[in-house]
Amino acid sequence: MALPLLLSDKLEINKLAKNISAVAWLLAESFFPGAITLVLNKKDTVLDIVSGNGNTVAVRIPAHPIPIALINGLKSPIVGTSANLSGKPNNLTADEVYSQFGDKIDLIIDGGKCLGDIESTVVDVTGEKPVILRIGAITKEELEKICGSIYLEQEDR
Repeated sequence: MALPLLLSDKLEINKLAKNISAVAWLLAESFFPGAITLVLNKKDTVLDIVSGNGNTVAVRIPAHPIPIALINGLKSPIVGTSANLSGKPNNLTADEVYSQFGDKIDLIIDGGKCLGDIESTVVDVTGEKPVILRIGAITKEELEKICGSIYLEQEDR
């Protein structure tokens, strides 16, 4: 499974992706930092473990100072997934993360309660028209205000 990369600045997209569309830049400008993940054509330098051996890379800029500080301190993007087991509810606090994972993880940084309880919206911007792969905090209507027509993955194209 592909792993999303968290960035601290939208210009870092250029280091990871190629053939970036105008729509991708428009969505990044409108919703970064925030609850949108963009799927882009990856550069060959992106590790297969991040891309799930595919041709794409998923990127997001979080709207929280702790991951931004980690990214800036490491001078590198970080992998950022939800802090919950697959199929389990989203964890919103450090205590909830610990109750689900216990001693299976080495470190939990308590940055307070998560700002939102809905995952990011994932949009594939590798083709001619953007495709919503997962509806999350940003609605289809909000996306359409920025980029016009957009498909949901399950819709006929």
